[in-house]
Amino acid sequence: MNTQNIQRGNLKRKGNTAMKIQVLVCDDNLAFVDRATEKIDECLRSEGIKAEITKCNDPSELTDSDLLRFDIMFLDIDMGTYNGLEIARKVRRLHSEALIIFLTQFVEFSLEGYEVNAFRYLLKDDFEIRLSGHIKDALKVLAQKRDSFVFIANGEEYIVKYQNIVYLESQLRVMCLHTLDQTRENRFYATMEEMENELAPAGFLRIQKSYLVNMRYIMKLNYNQVLLIDGTILPVSQKRFAEIKLQYMNWKTRQ
Repeated sequence: MNTQNIQRGNLKRKGNTAMKIQVLVCDDNLAFVDRATEKIDECLRSEGIKAEITKCNDPSELTDSDLLRFDIMFLDIDMGTYNGLEIARKVRRLHSEALIIFLTQFVEFSLEGYEVNAFRYLLKDDFEIRLSGHIKDALKVLAQKRDSFVFIANGEEYIVKYQNIVYLESQLRVMCLHTLDQTRENRFYATMEEMENELAPAGFLRIQKSYLVNMRYIMKLNYNQVLLIDGTILPVSQKRFAEIKLQYMNWKTRQ
């Protein structure tokens, strides 16, 4: 454990943090991808939004970790073997809440989006006319969802979205944050009580004195342990199991 890093890691309370988003544009027509990317970038800039836009004309190249990065996905619904609908199904299986905007030439495809909770459909013939309105609507939804941790480590600010957190582990007063894309150790000073108070309304469950888990990533809950989506097994308080199970079942019902 790097004590120096932990000493410099501190939770920063909520403030005004500029929204920065990840966008995917996926269509087997590369010319359309280029044109759509340019227009999407223009719309986002006009709204004062910083964005990283990924262009893709071969959906088979998209890995699970790629798909988990995006906040908004523009998907051609009709790309042959691996079409936008298949990508969307995979996104939902990965428990991503990315906003999916299907691109299509045909109105009749719109009914298929209900199973993947598509945010919008955008006819390619109307793309430039309707794009701005769809982006404004998407940004409103993202703003509501973008609750996040902000903490400082070694003089650098880090932002971690709640939906990217799998679980938190308390080691004395040091909080360890375990995320979907664990690229670095996220550690900062906080108590489990502080984290529980902040995160319980966002769907986090205290399963034991040292663990707080994101319920959307629970695969199986037993009386003595919980299995999470990344394969992690954590202990469950047997003394509180009835209460824990009731909280989890109530949350699932609401979803």
